[in-house]
Amino acid sequence: MCNQNNFYNYETHNSHLFFFTLINSFVNANTFNNSVNLSVCGKLTYKEFLDVKDFGAIGNGIVDDYTAIQNAIDAAGLVGAKVIIPTGTYNVSTTLIIPAGVIIQGEGRGTTSTNTPYSGSVIRNTSINLTISITGQNAGMRDLVVYDTDNAGAAGGIEILADGVTIESVILERILIFGFTDGIALKLESKNAGGISYCSFYDIRIRHAKTGILIKEDTTSFVNSNSFFHGAISGGGFDYCLHVLGGNNNVFNAIVIEPYTSIYGHLVVESGEIYGNKIRIEGDNQPETTPLIEFKSGASGSTLTGHYSGGLTINMGDNFIDLKSGKSLGYKNSNNNLFLNSCFNGIASNSIPYWEVSGTGITIESLSAEILPGYQVVKLTIPAGIDGYLRPSAKYLPSILLPAKYDRVNFGAYIKTDKPNAITTLCNAPAGVTTGLYHPGDSLWHMVGMTSLVNRLSSYNPKFHITNSNSSTALEIYITTPTLNFGNTYTELEAKSITSAGGIITGTLTTSMVSVPTDPSGFLTLLKTGNVFEVNGTDTIIRINYLTSNIFPKGTIITLLFNDANANVVNGDYIQLVKAFISTANGSLTLISLGNGAWREINRNS
Repeated sequence: MCNQNNFYNYETHNSHLFFFTLINSFVNANTFNNSVNLSVCGKLTYKEFLDVKDFGAIGNGIVDDYTAIQNAIDAAGLVGAKVIIPTGTYNVSTTLIIPAGVIIQGEGRGTTSTNTPYSGSVIRNTSINLTISITGQNAGMRDLVVYDTDNAGAAGGIEILADGVTIESVILERILIFGFTDGIALKLESKNAGGISYCSFYDIRIRHAKTGILIKEDTTSFVNSNSFFHGAISGGGFDYCLHVLGGNNNVFNAIVIEPYTSIYGHLVVESGEIYGNKIRIEGDNQPETTPLIEFKSGASGSTLTGHYSGGLTINMGDNFIDLKSGKSLGYKNSNNNLFLNSCFNGIASNSIPYWEVSGTGITIESLSAEILPGYQVVKLTIPAGIDGYLRPSAKYLPSILLPAKYDRVNFGAYIKTDKPNAITTLCNAPAGVTTGLYHPGDSLWHMVGMTSLVNRLSSYNPKFHITNSNSSTALEIYITTPTLNFGNTYTELEAKSITSAGGIITGTLTTSMVSVPTDPSGFLTLLKTGNVFEVNGTDTIIRINYLTSNIFPKGTIITLLFNDANANVVNGDYIQLVKAFISTANGSLTLISLGNGAWREINRNS
């Protein structure tokens, strides 16, 4: 047995003595021979590491090494030491509990990682219990195999369980989790106001499991900001490969998920969000009616990029799935600016077209652009003792439609003021009015905005709220480039282009003007590069763009400007005029295309 005098020959620090005295109780509690006790003492003296074999572990795949390994872990847990598991197969019949600060270090994953792993450092579960539970922060495992004996029904491989506590900075590296076809290979679960965050997982190899990775939280808890780097999930027996029941900002980088098939889906997110970067998902035998990827209605804000072989993808929430194949398509919500008159054009009589300004005595002034060309700056002067707001007129507020992307709105504007906490953004959300950050009042341009859930039962009412009620002086606010859109995306400052879905022009619209000669044949051919045509000559015009390849689309409006007098436009089936038209110098004729090579008069000046 070790003695304290020998301990002092090496180290005299009281904390070392405390460490030795407590750990020696583990040694004395076992019937090891004296040489083993001395071996343990030597390692404890220098606090290098603890070897499970010094605590009686055999590692021959026959005896139950649970007690020896747990004793080593408990001893290391007194100060947060490392536990070494040499090469061998260590049977365990009860769940190993790893407390805070303890690192389990193996000597490798062996030579047969995709078959029966009987080499390397192997922890083999011989029961139906969970194999390993990590219950404290700064713990970890490296370079070993966690194995379910012949798929014998174990509840799981490794779990990180935060039950009423917060667990941070757990690290798992180069771990093979093998054969848990009746349980969960790796689980992160928080409950009862617990939390898991800042944990890192490197090269986790999961082979054959009922669930590969499960992330789970109850309504009082969180699983946030954990990172997975490379690694793979493969083999058979899967209900899910990655199953997410809550959490946010959990990131998967270059993960491969490629079992031939899964019962409910390779990647299923029921609530919460994840980020997948350069991931690969394949399921060569996946039924066409079973998704490879599914985001249920409670899942929003996730982003996936990478490659997959193609298969059923279901996205019921507001998520960006950029995994392309010959059988599928990724898409992202539009980032178009949906505010009307985001240029603030047409300011007159102390009002802005398509916008509302509220507050007694607030004056509106239009200033030259500073952020984007053509986008005017609005100067609002708010009298002392007055609060107010700027918002889009309710009639022109973009509508909330059915898709899940409309559950979230993004809006803001560039704002400048010299008073802190004077202007911010407000929006009606399901839980009430939400508020963005205030402008800092440093007289510089800043984007002031927010992303908010919206209240579908009433107007979401996005607005820029101004506070000057507690001031004895007037307040000046400068605003430009307001922008708004919906969904898991970013916003653009530029106004949305006019499309077939409609639009309103608040600035100057210029159409192209092209010069053309008349033709003695009576057939006038116009290029489709303009809407206004300067016509030279006095020949008679019978038809305009009569060839099928040159016909203007129905509804196209053109204006013919005649430089010369006495050009005759014939009234007939192809050019339907109110009456005969003979041009005067500098006269004009406006026509609309009927879409079949014929035209109809709209207006004339001749």
